[in-house]
Amino acid sequence: ELRRTLDGIPAELVPTSSDDRGTMLGWLQHDLRANHAPTYDERAARHLADGDRTLQVHACHGPARQVDVLREVLVGMLEDDPTLEPRDILVMCPDIETYAPLISAGFGLATTEGHPAHRLRVKLADRALSSTNPLLAVAGGLLELAGGRVTASDVLDLAATDPVRRRFGFTDDELDRVSRWVSRAGVRWGLDDTSRAAFRMERFPHNTWRTGLDRILLGVAMSGDDHRHLGRGLPLDDVGSNEIDLAGRLAELVDRLDRTLSALAAAQTVADWTTGLRAGVRSLTDVARDDAWQLPQFERELARAAASSDEGGLELRLSDVRAMLQSRLAGRPTRANFRTGSLTVATMVPMRSVPHRVVCLVGLDDGVFPRTGAVDGDDVLARRPLTGERDLRSEDRQLLLDAVLAATEHLVITYTGANEQSGAPRPPAVP
Repeated sequence: ELRRTLDGIPAELVPTSSDDRGTMLGWLQHDLRANHAPTYDERAARHLADGDRTLQVHACHGPARQVDVLREVLVGMLEDDPTLEPRDILVMCPDIETYAPLISAGFGLATTEGHPAHRLRVKLADRALSSTNPLLAVAGGLLELAGGRVTASDVLDLAATDPVRRRFGFTDDELDRVSRWVSRAGVRWGLDDTSRAAFRMERFPHNTWRTGLDRILLGVAMSGDDHRHLGRGLPLDDVGSNEIDLAGRLAELVDRLDRTLSALAAAQTVADWTTGLRAGVRSLTDVARDDAWQLPQFERELARAAASSDEGGLELRLSDVRAMLQSRLAGRPTRANFRTGSLTVATMVPMRSVPHRVVCLVGLDDGVFPRTGAVDGDDVLARRPLTGERDLRSEDRQLLLDAVLAATEHLVITYTGANEQSGAPRPPAVP
């Protein structure tokens, strides 16, 4: 009956037979299907080929080292087996957002030369919207700045994002120059003394962005040999007369950020929040013509958020808006970039464990997998769960079993087995 059901399905999607034993992976899959825990005598009677590496478990020093090990293992497999292609390899990890930048760097998605793995075709699936659309990432960053300390590093990180850099024309050298100015001007946190009122520091305007900008602009206006105190400000002597334009662009960035954060601080309803975010992102960012799709997607997500909350009339706090935006921008399983003929990197979700010749599980760390979902205070049903309701830990255990059974030739598992700094041993994930 199962064979009749599978008629018409491509051969590579048909699960392998449970009688395919003789390798470590084959015996493991056989025992899982039979729900059988072999005894010591049974394990001793099983004969494996010399150098059987169908099942590999690597304990590494942190996530970055896991990606390095995975890269070397995959390159070795492709070198040893000419019939193995990137489309035959599936990489899954519980937290795709943590490993996506490491995989981009390790597999050289932005380069064409170097390590042999840089020539592999790699596709990242199930990414969050804030990772694929930088405008949404800027909106999330503005919500983090709202109600925060607005430190010097926070604003400099915002200025270094691609849309903000394009809006104000910052180059790498200019960003380095601005960073030195901010450090020498003594900017630490807070836009001005008024923004420090939430921290009971409104009587201390020192080391704020307003004071630091005054020093930078005074350094532009006054000659180098006439630097003296002007009111409370001492002109910065590291600003040349040929850098007036850069100082003006920096001041314009901080001024627009101040207006945006002031609008967010006064927002109450969802309509106020979305209006403030829309105006702030539009005033702080710009996109290239080829990336013009990012702005309509940003507008569409804000409109959906407002429409899902009683036409935007619902009053929300800052923490509520952050949670709402985070839930809407979280990664969701889609068909995009999955089984496109390239080496696929996806998250561990149901229906992702399609049979592949090589299946790799990355990031099975203790405390990360399986997930330990905290009870939401607004979820009344989760306070007293009943049999049959969703259980994240049980679902993750099932996902692990599905991934193990999806490997037809090789299964590679990596986890953090030691601390990156101290080398202290760490256990693997509980399953």
